[in-house]
Amino acid sequence: DLITGNRRYYIQIEFVNYRSGQTISPFSNISGAQTRDPRGGVILPVPSSLADVSILNWEQTSIKDQGGRIAGSFLPPSAVNFARQFGDAVSGAAAIAGAYAGVTVNPGLFMVFTQPNFKEYVFNWDLVANNEDETRRIADIVNSFKFAAAPASDGPAYLYPDIAIMKLFPKDYYTFVMKPAAITAVRVQYNGAGQPAFLRNGAPVSVKLTVQFKEIQIWEKNSWSRGTS
Repeated sequence: DLITGNRRYYIQIEFVNYRSGQTISPFSNISGAQTRDPRGGVILPVPSSLADVSILNWEQTSIKDQGGRIAGSFLPPSAVNFARQFGDAVSGAAAIAGAYAGVTVNPGLFMVFTQPNFKEYVFNWDLVANNEDETRRIADIVNSFKFAAAPASDGPAYLYPDIAIMKLFPKDYYTFVMKPAAITAVRVQYNGAGQPAFLRNGAPVSVKLTVQFKEIQIWEKNSWSRGTS
């Protein structure tokens, strides 16, 4: 009933086979439709928390700390010599004199961008069954995530688990677009109401499902999108 009438607010999660270079390559930052081997999927209500967080690594450093080491990689010799002299100025007698006078050398602080990071999402659902048929549906949904997140044994090796392709409806233009993501954790609480409660068929009435995802492609300027619908 999530996709009927005037509701149509839901998240679609498709499970696909991971095949580097053929379907969902981690080295591709292409957003949108891709060739893939479908493994099924689920349609669920919009998660209770919709947080889109971009974390990028910047490091604080200074000419004094680097002492010419970082400068030597991309600055001319004159700048390297300046950096070394600047760093030496805070050592020995100069430091003692500075403490006496209440003056210290400006360290020349600056920020260095090091890398972007893969986005992570933690989605939560409260799944409550009204009848026995819905308990089977809930069990199938939970098992679908567990199955997709598990690797397959191939002799002495493991084949990669499935990758999740996620999309918010009806219009992710106003929310956010998600790149292909690995399922890194599946947590299921079978006493979602705070205490165990079961129907006549032995199935729990309330199940709390938490699934953690981590994208396998980096967001760069040339891969940015304002939505797919």
